[in-house]
Amino acid sequence: NPYHLTMHLEKSLAPGGSSSLTTPKSMKILLWNFREANDPDFRRNLRFLLDWNNPSLLCLTEIRMEDHSSLLQDFNFTDMVQAAARGYSGGIVIVWRADELIVDPFVITTQEIHTNVQVN
Repeated sequence: NPYHLTMHLEKSLAPGGSSSLTTPKSMKILLWNFREANDPDFRRNLRFLLDWNNPSLLCLTEIRMEDHSSLLQDFNFTDMVQAAARGYSGGIVIVWRADELIVDPFVITTQEIHTNVQVN
């Protein structure tokens, strides 16, 4: 039923909103391919997206950073796994809140991160 799905989409797009299509153990994942995390607008725009969506896990790709540690404190995440950028290309980071998720990375290369994710 398209109307039914549209209703859930509208709810999920509301600030802090979630669709009622959830299970007792659910999570929100935000993935953003943002080139150049050193851009002045990056942190402001990321803060807006995080406040709007309230994800349990955030994955950023192509952010061209060697170290992503500042993202933990700046955006209230507790844990991370990262693949540093090489020069002016690449860079992947996954950050999450350990009280909400268990993330077990099993493959990390410069081009990919594979993890198992479980809801606490």
